[in-house]
Amino acid sequence: MPGLSENRAETYRRNSDALALDRAGVKHERPQEMVRLGADEVAADAAIRDVQRELRDIDAEIKLMPRRRLGARVGRALRRARADR
Repeated sequence: MPGLSENRAETYRRNSDALALDRAGVKHERPQEMVRLGADEVAADAAIRDVQRELRDIDAEIKLMPRRRLGARVGRALRRARADR
C-alpha cells in the first residue's frame, strides 16, 4: 500500500505540474504525453481503490468468521504454556 500511495502521489504531481504549465502557456509536454500522464494518474487511483476494496472485503470476512475457533486456539495455547511451566 505505501508503494501504491507513493506512485499515486508521483503521478498526481507529474500530471498536475504538466497541466499547470499547459495552462500558463508553456507547452512543455506533447499532447500525447499529457493524455498518458492523465491516464497514469487515473490508473494509480484505481489501483489504490482496488486494494482498499480488497482490504474491506478481507476485513468483512474476518468479522464473519466464528469467534469460537480463535478463542479455542488461544485457550489451547494458554493451557499449553501453563503446562510447560
